[in-house]
Amino acid sequence: MRRARGFTLLEVVVAIAILGMSLLAVFQLNAGAVAMHGYTKRLTVATLLARSKMTDLEQELYDKGFSVDDQEESGDFSSEGWSSFKWTAKIIAPKTDGVSPEQLMGAIFNLPMGAGGLSSLFGGNSSGAAKDGKSDSAASASSLPPGASAAGGLGAAGGLMQGQFTQMVDQLTKAVREVHLTVYWKDGKTTETVDVTTHLVAFGPGGDRNGASQTPADQAAAAAGAAGIDAGTPVGGH
Repeated sequence: MRRARGFTLLEVVVAIAILGMSLLAVFQLNAGAVAMHGYTKRLTVATLLARSKMTDLEQELYDKGFSVDDQEESGDFSSEGWSSFKWTAKIIAPKTDGVSPEQLMGAIFNLPMGAGGLSSLFGGNSSGAAKDGKSDSAASASSLPPGASAAGGLGAAGGLMQGQFTQMVDQLTKAVREVHLTVYWKDGKTTETVDVTTHLVAFGPGGDRNGASQTPADQAAAAAGAAGIDAGTPVGGH
């Protein structure tokens, strides 16, 4: 009878090496999946915390009103049970110093600056074609009324609307703010962040989220509603 032949030492070593590489690949896939799950969970928590903090900041600004200068605030979420997450916020006021009416209208209507830009909005010549052999700038200047220059852009309308533009710029400075909120946390040696930006419009302390100031009657009705009191119209006696 012939003796059964077994595996050689070399075959066993090769088989063990292949098995080890396969197990290592499976381990790396599982470790990556676990790490991605942990990162996704922290990212979800940071997003929800950022949303909650932005709501708190908005309400605080609506209740107290806007500061004249830029503001910076910071803190963490220990009270929410997430002490490893921290936040910073910047409330930025519009920089309107030196902004001319033409620049403001150009930003609002997305029009080019200079001669022929805003003048087209008020009936000036902006076609760019020469008239009677004149250049574009000469044609544009000829369309303006006496005493107005093409550099002014608005022509005669500029003098009439200067006061309104000044009030508009002043109102923008007082009623509009840009809020930048950053929530960050440590992930090993890396700092991960979630950034949120929004714009607020309020015309004074106690303004609502639509930008309108509440009257004393509205505030009293809101307070009564929060206290569970029926603030309906009283019925007169008979």
